[in-house]
Amino acid sequence: MLTFALPTGRSLAYAIEILSGAGLPVEKLKKAGRNLVIEEGSFRYLLSKPADVPAMVYYGVADLALAGSDVIEEAEIALTELLDTERGKCVMAVAGPAAIAEKFKGDISGLMGLKVATKYTRVAEKTFASWGAQIKLLKLHGSVELAPALGLSDCIFDIVETGSTLRANGLIVIKETSPVSLRLVASRGAVQMNWTSMAEVVESIEKYVKDSAKTIQ
Repeated sequence: MLTFALPTGRSLAYAIEILSGAGLPVEKLKKAGRNLVIEEGSFRYLLSKPADVPAMVYYGVADLALAGSDVIEEAEIALTELLDTERGKCVMAVAGPAAIAEKFKGDISGLMGLKVATKYTRVAEKTFASWGAQIKLLKLHGSVELAPALGLSDCIFDIVETGSTLRANGLIVIKETSPVSLRLVASRGAVQMNWTSMAEVVESIEKYVKDSAKTIQ
């Protein structure tokens, strides 16, 4: 039985689409409800918070996973990326009130000393350090968009998809940093030891992703 770790939330719909398109059984997965472990045919699906998915693969609980590149980078766990599915596209970005954006004006020195709220403290620290900007990080697990309005931070570092949540909270994008999308990953050990059992599934997923991309074009 091949085990997949899948993220709950908005990314699960993309994961189900990909697995279904590749010919894997997903009827029970579509109706998972509160179930976090679903066995369907010769597959087991483990549903987990997005941030926990990379660890489930790394520690051998799952053979394969679909995980956002944002949580993979934040986890700092060595995994083998097998495919960029091009699903769930968004960007990492610094965002804040218009006054902060005006202060920035493309000059990195405008970010010096700011308090930045984020769920991605490791990525944020590396990103701002690469700009030579010293900041203060505030780790939040919920909706970071509220932080500036509540006076908890000057700006935020988060993923941005449409920007509607930012606008609703009086924030604008100050600087985009890196693209984010859903990736198919495996542990390095699994690739070396179990590739024979995984190869057909990986190839089916890759074929579906490539074929669907051609259809969209």
